[in-house]
Order: sequence, then structure tokens, then C-alpha cells
Amino acid sequence: MSDSSLPSATAPYATNFSGAGSFERFMEHLPAAFALTSGSEHVLAYANEAFRKLVTLDGQLAIGSPIGSLFGPRDRVELTALLDRAFRSRVVSRNRAIAPELRDTDLLMRCTVWPDVGVNGETNHLLIELRAATQDELKVGLQRRVAERLMLSALREQDAAAIEAASRRSAEFLEAEGRRLAESLDEARTLDAISRLSLPRFSKWCFVDLANGDGTMRRLPIVHPDPVKQAVLSSLGEQWIPESSDEFGLPALSGADPAATYVEDAVTAAASGSLGVEIADALRSVGAGAMLTVPLFSQRRLAGAVTFVGNYHGAPITPADIALAGELASRSAMALDRARLHGDAIACQRRAESANAAKGAFLGMMSHELRTPLNAIAGYVDLIDMELRGPVTAAQHGDLARIRANQKYLNNLINELLNLTKIAGGGVAYDTSDLDTCDVLTTSVAMLEPLLAQHQLTFDGVFCDASLVARGDREKVIQILINLLSNSIKFTRAGGHLRIDASETADKVAIRVSDTGIGMNVESLTDIFEPFVQLGDRLTGSEGGIGLGLAISRDLARAMGGDLTAESIVGEGSSFNLTLPRAL
Repeated sequence: MSDSSLPSATAPYATNFSGAGSFERFMEHLPAAFALTSGSEHVLAYANEAFRKLVTLDGQLAIGSPIGSLFGPRDRVELTALLDRAFRSRVVSRNRAIAPELRDTDLLMRCTVWPDVGVNGETNHLLIELRAATQDELKVGLQRRVAERLMLSALREQDAAAIEAASRRSAEFLEAEGRRLAESLDEARTLDAISRLSLPRFSKWCFVDLANGDGTMRRLPIVHPDPVKQAVLSSLGEQWIPESSDEFGLPALSGADPAATYVEDAVTAAASGSLGVEIADALRSVGAGAMLTVPLFSQRRLAGAVTFVGNYHGAPITPADIALAGELASRSAMALDRARLHGDAIACQRRAESANAAKGAFLGMMSHELRTPLNAIAGYVDLIDMELRGPVTAAQHGDLARIRANQKYLNNLINELLNLTKIAGGGVAYDTSDLDTCDVLTTSVAMLEPLLAQHQLTFDGVFCDASLVARGDREKVIQILINLLSNSIKFTRAGGHLRIDASETADKVAIRVSDTGIGMNVESLTDIFEPFVQLGDRLTGSEGGIGLGLAISRDLARAMGGDLTAESIVGEGSSFNLTLPRAL
């Protein structure tokens, strides 16, 4: 129990207990003489009527004074030693002889002392009984035992309630501070929140030191809730910096396992620095007292320190304060880590976007630069092939056909590059509308019927409910479907089968293009959607194409609010799954 919870001189101590009425009525009129002292100075906190009459002539006692003042010098020394021993050892001391100072009598008394040990293992109070040596020991002993049990039970109940209340207040405080520290993912705002930490009982302000990457240290601007004191601390500017000789702040946390450090007097500790007089005067003017420094750990490395500054005449530090400060530092470090990771992610995203923009600009420029000479090549090939420049042999016509085929291949590559650049840069416009899914599917298949016949493949049909309506750009959806069907045709041997199935969920329309082709291994299912990935040579030994069709198709699907994925079993076939938003 802290000193702030001690009773006043006008109110009996028992009135602080739960169930105080019955306790006071029992204790006040009990024939046995009982008193209660508080703390290591043995301040009298309560005395019942029998105790008051036993040690004084008028029955009046000074509540709030050390109990030793009621006895003669010799007995005062012996009684104080007895109480000190019981307070420290937490062991009951019985039947010690003493005589009261405030009563003119030679009556010999016996003193018994019971320590009240709280749930934290520390002695909080002493219960003292005085009795004349001639009293009936049996009756008094019974009364004493009943009173002892009642008193100690009430004391322990109050201690437990006080500890529970303190624990609840600490939990509520930590929860509120945790929310405040996590309000922003901006590093500067998080550091400002850390600079405003306090300890409810010990400290209203703090200062924060951070470790720099080059081994140096810096101190953040100090924030004080009192505007006048804030002005004094702000006047220090950047003069008050961490110095290696400091007994507080980050410099004090040395060694392999830094732990909390405590300085009794901030003014004296600060006076040893290079600007000691000025800093000490500033701290003295704001009433700085003791300082408690706790470490900030980031990814198991010492990243800084928070130093809580108490008032000059403030409450002393307790183990509970140290534990609370450590938990605040831990939550501060986590908030700072989150903010820094968020900042790193934003920086990485910006670098990636810049790199993509540069790549897109380069591809666009090169594509336009290549298109002009390729068109000239095509024109001259046509002139020669038409024999406008003179006769051409059959072998030469074959060579010209090969030149024309490669020119078309390069031209297609340029067109695909331009499309990819436009999609990645958000330069493609989408005409989104409700789509008759079955109509879009049959239209796409009709465009590739000659190719199916050429490869001797069987198309099993479009399996689609006529009520299915998707949302998307019709031309872009057909472009995706033609890409998917073309890939299935390319990697399915003669005699194989293709089919399209369509279904719907609550918010999506799913289109599945399946084939009985050669299939792919699991590793290839993600690779095929990356630009310039060609699996043709790997899987069939045939020409795999440019390697942009599926990448463009997936980007188009995602831009319309859908997606494109693949499933496959080697030797059995593949399925490409296109999803689009369902029309409401």
C-alpha cells in the first residue's frame, strides 16, 4: 500500500477496509488493546479504545506519529528494535515487556507484534497488541487470535484490492498508449508519439535517444506537457546531446545485455557533461528529480533509449514503475519498427514504379524505332517477289517468303511490346458493359475453327448457361479467349480435344478453357504468366512464340476486375481459368 492511501488523523484506519463497519465495531470495543502501524517508520495508523486507555491517561493519541513516542526512552529503543525486526523478518514476536510513557504507572505490559505481509511479499503494516501481565491469559489469548485474524484478513484483502486496481489501471494505460503509438505508420509521427511518453505515478515527461547507423547517437526534441517548462527545455536546442560519459540515456546502456538504469538526481548527473552548468540549471528550473532509462530494441539490437524524468520531490521509483517503463519501451520499439518497415516498403514501391516507367518508356521508344525499317523491309520484299525488279527464281521466292515470315514475327513482337507497355502504364481504355457470356465464347471459338481443323483437333463444345452475364470489355475478353484457345491448340497433338465451360458464383463468372494437351509441371504454372517466358521449346521442341500473350491476357483480366490462372497435369492436359465480375 503506498503512502498516498494512508488514512487521515481524523478517520480510523478501519474505515478504508471493505466491510469496515463490522470490523470497527468489533475492534473498537474489544477488551484486548490493539494498534496498527504503517510503513518502516511505524507510524500509528489506528488504535482501539482499550489501547488508547492503556497507554494514556485521557485516552487521546496522536494518529500519524511514530508509535515509539508513546513510550519512555529505554522502552522506545527496545520497542523500535522489536518493530524493526518484525518488519524486516516478517516473523511474529510475542510477549515482550514494555512500559508506556504517557501514563504514570509502573504497570508492566506485554507486547506482541504480527507483520502484515502483502501479496507482493513485502511488509506493509504491523499489528501490535499490548496487555497487562496480570490479565487472564486464556480469555485475552482467544480475543487476540480472533482480532489478529480479522485484522490481518482485512489488511490483506485491502492489499489485494489495491494491487488489482493498480494492475487494472496499468493495463488500461498501456492499452491507451499502445493505440496512440500505433496511430500512424509515418516514422516522424511515431517518433513524436514516443517523445510524449510518461509514467502515471513517477514521470510526466521523457527524452528519447536514438542510435544512428554510423555508431553516433542523437537526442529527439523534448516534449513537456507544461508550456513554461517546455520553453525552458526547448531553449537547449541541440546543445543537450548524448555524451559517452553520461550516466543516463543511451550512453548508459552499455554491455552485451543492456538493462534499465536509474539515476537519483538528474541535475547532478547532467552537471558532469561538457555543457554541465547550463543543462543542470535548465533541469533544476523544471524541477527534474530522478531519471529512469530503459532500452529500445529493434530486431534484437539496441536502437535507442527512453529516459523518464521524475519530479524533484516526486514519488520514488518502484519495481512496478520499472516494469511499466519497460513495457512502454517495448511497444514503442514495435511501433517504430512498423513505421520504418512501412517507409521502406513505400520507398521500394516508388523505386519499382520508377524502374517500370523507365522500362516502359524504353520499350515504347525502341518499338517505334524498329517499326519503320521493318515496314521498309516488307515493302522491298513485296517489290522483289512481284518481279518488278527483274525475274526471280523459285528458290529466291522461297527465300523471300522466309524473310517476309520473320518480318511479320518481328512486327508482331513490336505490337505485343507496345500493348504490354500500354497496359502496364495504365494507357489502355476499357469499354466495360454487361456481356452475354455464351455469345462471347461462341464468337471466340468461331474465329479459330480453321486453326482447329488444321491441327486435326476436336472441339467438344461451349458448355454455358444462357443466363450468365459478366461485366467487362467485350473486345478485351475476346482477345484473352483467343490467346487461351491458341495456346491450347499449339500444345495439343492431333486427335486431341478442347472445350469451354462457364459457371457463376455470387459475384464472379468463371470461364474454363481445357485441353488434352501435353500439360505442364507445377513450376511452369506461374512462369507462363511472366513476360517473355516461352515454354514451347522446353515442352514440345517447337517454336514457343513471343512469350507475351499470357502475360498480356492476365493483365487485361485483372484490369477488368478478374484474374487468370492455370491448372495442369503433365501428359493429361491443361486448364486456363478466366474470372470476370458478375453483372448484378
